[in-house]
Amino acid sequence: MPKKALQQQLTELHGALASTAELDPELRALLKEVSGDIQTLLGGEASAEEASTADQLQARVRRATVDFEAEHPRLAHILGDLADTLTKLGI
Repeated sequence: MPKKALQQQLTELHGALASTAELDPELRALLKEVSGDIQTLLGGEASAEEASTADQLQARVRRATVDFEAEHPRLAHILGDLADTLTKLGI
């Protein structure tokens, strides 16, 4: 079930990104990178090296959540949910 929730959260994140015009290009790039990393892990295509960076992925998601808290609360909420789901998956 957590993988399905994670996929739904990624879909929600993509929708929020598409509707957020004022997003800093660096933060937008970070979100796209995080999204791609999660897609790779969900697809089972992660190598041992990529799997070992799962902790780094979760740390990046948490850091992005803090960065978005004030100006983009909806994105911060979605990212917080993603981080929680990653924890539930053991990522």
